[in-house]
Amino acid sequence: MTYLIAFPGGLLFNFLHMPIPWILGPVVFVVLAKSFTILDSKTVPVAKHMAFVLLGIQIGLTFSAETFRSIGPYLFPYTVLTSVMIATSLLAGLYIARFGAVDKTTALVGSSPGGLSAMIAVSESMKGNSALVTIFHTLRLISVLFIIPFYVTHGNFAVSTTVVEGVMEEMNHDSMFTLPLYLAAGFIGWRMRAWVPAALVIVPMLMIGSLQTLGVPFYPLPEILFTLAQFFIGTYLGHTVSLSEIVSAGKTCLAFLALAISMIGIGIGMAFLLSWWTTMDVKTAVLALAPGGLVEMSITAEQTGGEPAIVSSLQTIRLLMIVLFLPWLFKKLRT
Repeated sequence: MTYLIAFPGGLLFNFLHMPIPWILGPVVFVVLAKSFTILDSKTVPVAKHMAFVLLGIQIGLTFSAETFRSIGPYLFPYTVLTSVMIATSLLAGLYIARFGAVDKTTALVGSSPGGLSAMIAVSESMKGNSALVTIFHTLRLISVLFIIPFYVTHGNFAVSTTVVEGVMEEMNHDSMFTLPLYLAAGFIGWRMRAWVPAALVIVPMLMIGSLQTLGVPFYPLPEILFTLAQFFIGTYLGHTVSLSEIVSAGKTCLAFLALAISMIGIGIGMAFLLSWWTTMDVKTAVLALAPGGLVEMSITAEQTGGEPAIVSSLQTIRLLMIVLFLPWLFKKLRT
């Protein structure tokens, strides 16, 4: 029933030419159905896992040797700017904890700009309020999903599609022997999900991307598979969002919503600085610095003329910084 309700949402948003319609449409329709009907939403975990693997493959197919040559000059400036964004977000979280009705641990974990599932695990290990952390990160993710794609779709940007076009030209329809590599990438991602953050996306992305840069002529998968993957992800996100829980959290939710929107604004400002610093096109910079949503921002880059390989690479760097460094920092700040 949840998928049946989500499907017309994707169709409508696609008909209206909305950005990432097969993610945003299902999110909106499922959330509204849960809020105004007696729907008790449910999704199939296997569908979500398969969708993550497919989207990792889709992003990996946009990689080329040029991607790794291009990303080098961006690493230092991007690390500096994204570190400033993370620090600003955490300071705001401490401020909310001081004057709000939430403890310091929950505020710190809830204010980190990215890594929803990883931050929920960190909250559990540090005895934070995981329910509130989930709500805060959901507000951030939904804000990013509805603001950033519209901004890059309707903004007046100079676009660069060199990497994407170069990759598409190399695809070979006689290369069906590479199909088992897709299965292998998904299986390895599944096996490594306990050790690697967002492994079902990152492992296939890096495996397929690396082989692609070495000249392996991958067989192009049908576009319907990637559309279906976005539909499954959108339905899952709609299933996880609850308006009643957001309302019950009251003023604290408003503070974190304001923080999420502020960080989006700061990220857009930083993107113009990154573009000036490195000559990266502004659209790609905005998507790379958006506070969270590796998969969604990479898909948006592909659909709007950005460079999804660069967006996904830089978003992965930020995700690893958050997952590897912030838990240690949280313990220091808490004491």
